[in-house]
Amino acid sequence: MTHVQSYVAVFGALLLLTASTVGVSFLHMPPAPAITLALAIAVTKATLVVLFFMHLKGEKPMVFWPLALTMFLFVALFAFILWTEADHIEI
Repeated sequence: MTHVQSYVAVFGALLLLTASTVGVSFLHMPPAPAITLALAIAVTKATLVVLFFMHLKGEKPMVFWPLALTMFLFVALFAFILWTEADHIEI
C-alpha cells in the first residue's frame, strides 16, 4: 500500500468515525454510555491521526515513553478533576 493510499484509507476511516459520532448523538442514550461511546470513538480517531498523519507509526520505541508519560499525567489530571467535582454533578 502506497503512502497516498494509506492516507486516503485513514481519511475514509476518520469520515466514517465522524459519521458514527453524529449517529450516536441521535440515539438518545443515557448520558454515561453516550459519553463513554463518544470518548471511545474520539480516542480511536486521535490514534489514527497520531499514528499516520504525525508519522508515529514508524518511530522508534523511545519516542513512545514521553507520550505514555504525557497520557498518564493527562488521564490522572482529568480523573482528579472529575473526582473532586463529582459531588456537584446530578445524574
